[in-house]
Amino acid sequence: MNNSSICVSSFFECDLEQGLILKEKLHKSFIGYIINGHHKEIDKICELVIQCQSSLLLENFTKNINDKDTANNNELNQGFIIHQWSLEKLKEVLSTPEALLVCIADIENNKLAGYLLFASLKYLYEDISSQLGELILDNNVITEQQWKQHVSTIGVHYIKQIGVDKDYHRQGVGTHLIILSQKQSSQGLCALVLLSPYYNSASANCLEKNQFQPIGIWKKNTPEESVPFKAKLFIWPFTKSII
Repeated sequence: MNNSSICVSSFFECDLEQGLILKEKLHKSFIGYIINGHHKEIDKICELVIQCQSSLLLENFTKNINDKDTANNNELNQGFIIHQWSLEKLKEVLSTPEALLVCIADIENNKLAGYLLFASLKYLYEDISSQLGELILDNNVITEQQWKQHVSTIGVHYIKQIGVDKDYHRQGVGTHLIILSQKQSSQGLCALVLLSPYYNSASANCLEKNQFQPIGIWKKNTPEESVPFKAKLFIWPFTKSII
């Protein structure tokens, strides 16, 4: 999509009946929007999201990097994404009642600065369900019963993905996205961050900065000759009352 002749923020502008849940002026020239799958410009907005996502794909960062160097690669440490969605897949998730898309538009530069998709916890279970997978809670932080209590709370959602355009790293966009999602899902949120074979330190740091608590590891067992796949599980809010 060529955005040079169109106003990106205009895609989002509409009323509640047309799918705009929230609009909030942020710092600088940023405006935050929360939309649902019924938004009148859902196709164009999803295309913007996928365009942003494509620039953050891990494969683009690691083509010319040896395995030994990935941990120290500066671009990789700014955040990355493993798989790209199709337009149909993104719209499918957004068609579910609990799913919302949080976007930040930079009106001065006419660009999508970042996005966050949160949805039903069923997508968390889909992402960690595997005969070879195992969820290992940190019992010093949370028990199995407390975890079950958290995810059985009505209104708790799963952050399926956060993406921040490379031009906007270290400008607070990730924090804005999380704060907006916390306002909309005040009962709670869960998130997974990749630990291995590549460590997404940017996402982990952003979550912890915004009061998410790491509570365990999801591990997918692989043959001995393969690199293990691990992700850290975070929840918000995490208060003394949960333990």
